[in-house]
Amino acid sequence: MEFIQLKDVTKVYNQKEVLKDVNITINEGDIFCIIGKSGSGKTTLLNLISGLIAPTKGEAVYFSRVDQHEKNLHKNIHHIKKHIGFTPQNTSFYDKLTVKENLLHFGKMYGIRKATLINNAKSLLQFMQLLEHRDKLASHLSGGMRKRLDIACSLVHKPKILLLDEPTSDLDPVLQKEILTMLREVNKQGVTIVFATNQLETAEDICTKLAVIHDGKVYSQGTLDEIRNPYIEDYFTIRVQRGEEKETILNYLQQLPINRIIDEGQDIKVYPDDIAVTLQGLLHVIKAENLNLHNLDIRKPFLREVFEKIVK
Repeated sequence: MEFIQLKDVTKVYNQKEVLKDVNITINEGDIFCIIGKSGSGKTTLLNLISGLIAPTKGEAVYFSRVDQHEKNLHKNIHHIKKHIGFTPQNTSFYDKLTVKENLLHFGKMYGIRKATLINNAKSLLQFMQLLEHRDKLASHLSGGMRKRLDIACSLVHKPKILLLDEPTSDLDPVLQKEILTMLREVNKQGVTIVFATNQLETAEDICTKLAVIHDGKVYSQGTLDEIRNPYIEDYFTIRVQRGEEKETILNYLQQLPINRIIDEGQDIKVYPDDIAVTLQGLLHVIKAENLNLHNLDIRKPFLREVFEKIVK
């Protein structure tokens, strides 16, 4: 179900268009990544989705389950803000408060009843692996623990959508993996997640949907395959030894709907229309003809390759 949409949104700061005619759709349950270089407009896009800023042109809308129709997000921000959690790139908690005090403080800001707030805070301390650090001052936490606390503060009121700006920046690979694992668990609990990142491997690892933004424009959005397919072809490479085996395979491949076949000596690089159908038929021929296949390398392009083609 569509949850939040930006329709032809433009944002102007100091007579400069930071975002230009942006259209994106975030569905309920998505882990939606906004990827782009620094300065591309990612943070501005997050701020629009959160309701912190309003579009200069266009409209941001959300679907209301109560009224069963879409509403303007910014005109109704007082209704929807309780359903939004936002973790900015720079920490938003208070260094001079303990971990537990920070959670209670942010919960009170959302008007949560004391008994409910205490239960929420306890659950989050356990879930974010902060329980043994609950009485530490936030200023004494390590980088990974600070990031966990920041996310916990954004979840204390049990939002329906969690927005994060560069949630794994400045973390080592182990801590990045831990944060992504936690975000997956949050998503499984019914929270839609939207985050901005320039770490393409992170986006490729966790996201169900992506939007590629460059110079304030969204150039592509959808699943990884939907974004990748128009730009880079899937291909596979097979290695054969004997000349007659190679000739048999080439003759078979030429009967299939294939874009290109590149003969590289022992290796044959194949760009098929449908990689699954082509491989299934090829393996059948190899078995039927009792051929020796020495290597089969199936490869899908990485998101980084796609991104580089888009921004160029």
